[in-house]
Amino acid sequence: MKKELRKEIIKKRDELDCTEKTIKDKKIIEKLKDTKEYKEAKGIFVYIGFGSEINTKILIEDALEDGKEVCVPKVIKKDMVFIKINSLENLVTSSYGILEPVGDKNNFNVDNLGLIIMPGLAFDKQGNRLGYGGGYYDKFLSNNKINVKKIALAYDFQILDKVPSEEHDIKVDSIITEEKEIEINNKK
Repeated sequence: MKKELRKEIIKKRDELDCTEKTIKDKKIIEKLKDTKEYKEAKGIFVYIGFGSEINTKILIEDALEDGKEVCVPKVIKKDMVFIKINSLENLVTSSYGILEPVGDKNNFNVDNLGLIIMPGLAFDKQGNRLGYGGGYYDKFLSNNKINVKKIALAYDFQILDKVPSEEHDIKVDSIITEEKEIEINNKK
């Protein structure tokens, strides 16, 4: 079921008209930047949009201009680390074709972390998230016991009634789409 759902959502995302996608991406990023969490965060963890994902490069550039510390993910062997960057020029293309930071040391002060931007293919209003199946974010967040707001960026069609989830899956605290903001009441 997860495999088919992933294919379906990727297909819908890939079919977005380029101009329409750019407009939606900008709307979503602006909504995020209007949140209290973004405004108050000294530092953020944010994924780098790949393929038809939301273009987070806009957010990364804006956050750096706003004086925030920005960390982006890098997968090393089977683990994910977040590495601080000072510019999009600190990124190189990995063997998977994904932009990632140079280096392998987490040089970020976690005390400055105020927000995590979570990737995903589909979400539901209970905060469940369907990722790509690697479990990198679930593992990273479980191992590091980071207690800050986790916001997902998505297109409206990525919000479903129910997303398949398992006990170990980490939920998001809110979802921002081009049309709405969904706050989730996660009591864990």
